[in-house]
Amino acid sequence: MVRQAVIFGMLAAAAQVAGANDLKQFYELAQTRDTTLQVAHFQRDALVEARPQAIAQWLPQISANASAQRERVGFDSGAASLGTQAADCALSSTANSQRCYGTAHTLGLNMSQTLWSFQSFSQLKEANFQVAAAEASYQGAQQNLLLRVAQAYFGILSAADQLATNIAEREAFSTLLNQAKSRQQTGVGPRSDVDQAQAFYDATEQSVIDARNALDDANLALTEIVGQHVEGVAPLREDIPLLSPEPASADDWVVSARQDNFDVRTAQLNMEAAERDIGVQRGRGLPTIQLTGSGSKITQDDVLGGNQRLDTIGVSFNWPLFQGGAIASAVRQSRAVYRQSQSNYESVQRDTERQTRAAFRGIVSGIQRIGASRRAVDSGERAVEAMRRNVEFGTGTEFELLDAQNNYYTARRAYAQARYDYLTAVLTLKQQAGRLTEQDLIAIDNLLIERAA
Repeated sequence: MVRQAVIFGMLAAAAQVAGANDLKQFYELAQTRDTTLQVAHFQRDALVEARPQAIAQWLPQISANASAQRERVGFDSGAASLGTQAADCALSSTANSQRCYGTAHTLGLNMSQTLWSFQSFSQLKEANFQVAAAEASYQGAQQNLLLRVAQAYFGILSAADQLATNIAEREAFSTLLNQAKSRQQTGVGPRSDVDQAQAFYDATEQSVIDARNALDDANLALTEIVGQHVEGVAPLREDIPLLSPEPASADDWVVSARQDNFDVRTAQLNMEAAERDIGVQRGRGLPTIQLTGSGSKITQDDVLGGNQRLDTIGVSFNWPLFQGGAIASAVRQSRAVYRQSQSNYESVQRDTERQTRAAFRGIVSGIQRIGASRRAVDSGERAVEAMRRNVEFGTGTEFELLDAQNNYYTARRAYAQARYDYLTAVLTLKQQAGRLTEQDLIAIDNLLIERAA
């Protein structure tokens, strides 16, 4: 198998060493406060109990019982008994029988030990797969938390960048609008320049409102994960390392994801457990052999037979021959559940492959997008300056300047978003391959602008 290299191994070294910044601190909060992870944790704790419960069926089963009863016994007195009456007994009206009363106390202890049960044997194997699936699911939830915290954090940074860019764009168009109005008032510029500048300026108002709402939503999204109010996080440095995936083949990452992705492993283990459940249901109709033993002590009046003690030990054989078709139905149901889990396993594999290839492509294309958008920002800035000079010298129109300004701010928004998309793709690829760790988050945390203590 091709060795899976860690993408961020060099990234952490390239970043300036810094103490724990906002991203790492938010992740530490989320580890104890995120409700999604807590649900996965308690679900894991509940599911792992399937194994001790299955083992318990192979261990001795001991029960105790006690009872106290008031009993009435009838006897035929016979001719020889006429005229005689036992204590606590009453003769009938015909003096041919008598009824006696007594009290009985019973203490008992029962024990059984399963010697063979195909149902219990299959249930233990099913429980082993259920426990393994529960653990894999929880580990997947832990990795998913790393990605969710990073995505929510990037969402805040992206929304903040978009808001800052939209505000700067609005202020820039406001300046152009005021200049157009001044030229019209002095008779240098036409009314059409004012109308064009006004149209561009008015179009920015809605984008600023939307950007503010997006920033509020992004803050709330991270607040939901970490359980405390979030506002004003540390921004990303301008210069971040852009590293290609290693190995450089998407197929190699897909192979790793099929083997190590926690969602795939969980689905596979659930499928294995469902297959063992067919044996569990079939075992309900097969013989069971148990070693049984019991001891009991009865304390009762003499008229009821006096005190007694009974101890037994033996082997019991039980074979349920017919239960109204319930077992056959349960087997069919279990087979249907198994086929469902097979389809789900195949679906998870396909979805994982799709996401792995998309993340791989996102890294490769993300590096190109960041370079292209960076060049677009630089060229857009130069174009704005050139068009501004052309307008001043009368060789360009106001509309051309407005259009160049609009293109410049569009390029700035694309550049900011491309960097967050790249980092998200890097984390997603590692998460799909089952390789995402806290160190990867710390590597990005070191790329943030360190906040003053």
